Amino acid sequence: MMLLPMYVHPLVDPDAWDALCRTAERPTAIVNVHDGPGAGRDEVYAVATARLQRFGVRMLGYVDLGYGNRANGEVWCDIVGWAQYPVGGIFFDQVPSDAAGLRYVTQVVRAVRGSVVLNPGTRPLPGYAALADVVCTFEGPWESYVDASVAAESGYGLPDGRDWPNAAHLVYGVPAERLGTATALLLSRASHGLVTDLKAPLPYHGLPSSLRERAAAR
Repeated sequence: MMLLPMYVHPLVDPDAWDALCRTAERPTAIVNVHDGPGAGRDEVYAVATARLQRFGVRMLGYVDLGYGNRANGEVWCDIVGWAQYPVGGIFFDQVPSDAAGLRYVTQVVRAVRGSVVLNPGTRPLPGYAALADVVCTFEGPWESYVDASVAAESGYGLPDGRDWPNAAHLVYGVPAERLGTATALLLSRASHGLVTDLKAPLPYHGLPSSLRERAAAR
């Protein structure tokens, strides 16, 4: 499954949102109105997400856990807020990865109806794997991902080169000419994720060039 954080506003890059409706890859788009669903229904996002739904694009709503520092009530309000949009679950970002955060995450995921994706951005304790459909065990730049020694040290490398069955890797800053190589490497390590040529500090502010180009060719 391709996870695609879609953090660019529909009015800022309408071509990117349109391309999502036309691409054959059918990624799961992570929608982020305003660090979550926002304080109220945003009609621009309501129209944009309804169009994605008509074209069969699966979506998850973004919720920030602040590495376990956000109050449960705030998190639950965000989860409920996503009911205003046609999302099929929640993408939890900035998820803690230690023992202290495990109980916290266990509590907040209970409020979700639908799919759950956790993004600690690194390999968390094994108990986190059972709490979600997908766990993002790596998020970082291509330079870190491609180096096997760095991969092993970062905690997501396994003896056979594969990660957890439900692991995802989010890799950004990939040179455009290496996107195919990067995709093959990711698929050799994990079943889910994303490779994009967009760079920090805004690696998810649009579509990878390869995805945009393939959609334009359809």
